[in-house]
This record gives sequence, structure tokens and C-alpha cells, in this order.
Amino acid sequence: MPVFSDAAQTFVAPTSARRGRKFVLTLLLLLLTFAAYAWFRPLSLMSDVGRLALWLGGIHGHYAQVGPYRVHYYEGGEGPPLVFVHGLGGESLNWVLPMLQMSGRFHIYAVDLLGHGQSDTPDIAYTITQQSEMLRQFLEQRDALPADIVSISMGGWVSLKLASDHPEAVNRMVVADPAGLKFKTNLTVKDFLPSSRKEFDAFMNMLTPRQYYVPYPVRRDFLRKIAEHEWITRRIFKSFLTYQDVLDGRLKEIHAPVLLIWGKEENLIPLSVGEEMKHQLPNSAMLVCADSGHLALFECWNQVKPSITEFFVAPQPPVAYGHEVETNEHLTTR
Repeated sequence: MPVFSDAAQTFVAPTSARRGRKFVLTLLLLLLTFAAYAWFRPLSLMSDVGRLALWLGGIHGHYAQVGPYRVHYYEGGEGPPLVFVHGLGGESLNWVLPMLQMSGRFHIYAVDLLGHGQSDTPDIAYTITQQSEMLRQFLEQRDALPADIVSISMGGWVSLKLASDHPEAVNRMVVADPAGLKFKTNLTVKDFLPSSRKEFDAFMNMLTPRQYYVPYPVRRDFLRKIAEHEWITRRIFKSFLTYQDVLDGRLKEIHAPVLLIWGKEENLIPLSVGEEMKHQLPNSAMLVCADSGHLALFECWNQVKPSITEFFVAPQPPVAYGHEVETNEHLTTR
């Protein structure tokens, strides 16, 4: 019996050691793979983290066939429909935090516009009208009309165009730093296509007065994605310059309540454009983030979220709607 036991121990020990080494090697391989992924594709890793957070929050990604286009979107939550529309070069994953925080009160939709995110990139002009019509058809398919909308930048232009062309499609709108009106600017499409460290820094300064540390792998990956979608950005700007979708003189047709959010230090679309929009929109108010620029909605989200929620859930717009008051050192209501 002792001999048998010794033989068994002699046989088992090397097998256990081999299994242990195999486990360690597998773990090291996984760690190296993760490190390589984080180094070469950090933006993809951040997107994966965002998708996981949404999945854990009950918000899931789907695809819909909208006319000839395959459109990607996120959906989740309970309540009336609330739609998030991103800006130029953005995607639905830009809205991870707002989606998670608002899904307790609303049935959330966040759509990738054509040529963005995981939606189709067709060979089209990428006009505001094309994007707006796609959005309308998508919401009609989902039986989500009329909808409340939160949008930013080019997405704000798309949303305002939707409200102008189809008033029945929109209930209330929060629109942050939107394009849509003519104004003088020295910016060109090249400013939106950085390809070097210097151009990247200029691009960030155009978007925000705040200083952010952007690690080299993130900056490199960002420039790679910009280059991959350069042709779409150029198409979009070409359509902008036709002025066929500008809203000058048309905003007065939008009678849905509109809450404008603007960055006081905006370098892309000046605050004066926001003031003019507020003047032309018959039923509008404005929140101004004092220390932000084009990314004000995201940078001031914690400050503006209570006002946005009240704007959507109140039976009628708040009493102070349209008046100017100081709320705190970071936020001004106009």
C-alpha cells in the first residue's frame, strides 16, 4: 500500500505542476492580449466598457432596417420615449451616462446617425434632411412618436429640422450647441480632420476651454478613426456649404418647447448663435454653462440634469421658463 501511494504521488505531482504552469501561461497570455488591445485600440476598449455598463443597466443594442439603411441603436428603460441624437463624428455610445440616469423615467432610444457608429455608411450626400428623415422613419417604426429629444451639435440641427418639417413628431426638445443658422466663421473641414499632435490639440481647444490630459494611445487611436471616416466628414461639410438645410427663418415654425444649452466659452458655434436661436424659437429657454464650450452638455451634465428632467416631466414648462436667473457659479438660466 505505501508503494502504491508513493507511485500515485510521483504520477500526480508532475500532472498538477503542468496544469499550474498552463494556467499561469494562459493568464499571462490573456493579460498580454488585454494590454495590447488597450494600447492599440483604447477607444474600442472604452466602447466595450460602455456597452457593458448599458447592458448591466438593461439598455441593449439593436439594428433596424430603415428604408434601405441598417441603423444601429440602443433601447431600454420604461416611460415615454426619450431620444438621444449625437453630433458630427459621434455615436450613440456618447450618451452612456445620460441613458443610464434617465432610463428610470423614460423609454430610451439612442440612434447612430448614418455614417456614424455601427449604422450603415452609404454612398450618399449626408445632408441634414437625409439624417432627419431617417430619424423620423426610425421613430415611426418604433411607435415612438411624438418623442422627447436630447441632441447636440449636428444632431441638434437634425432634431430642429425634424421639428420644423414634422411638428407632430416632436414633443419637447433639449438642444445643445446646435448648428443650423448661418454665421461667420474661419473654420473649414480641415479643422475637423486633425492628423498630428498639433492639429489634435487645436481640435480639442476648438471643442472645449478645459484642459484634458489625453494619453498617447488614445490620441493615436482617435486620429486613426478620424482618418478612416474622413470621406464622410467631407461629404457632410460639402452638404453644409450648399445651405439647403439651414433653418434661418424657419425656427419660428417650431412651436414645441425647446430648451437650448450652450457653452459660454464656445469656440465652434458662438453663444451669439444660441441667443439668435432663442430669439427665433417662439417657445424656448436657454441654459448657459459658464466654464464650458461645445461640449457643455457633457461637461455640465450634473448641473443641467435636474433642469432637463423637470423640463421633460412637468405638465407645463416651469414657471421660470424663459427668464434669466443665476442658479450657481457654473450655470446661468436665460
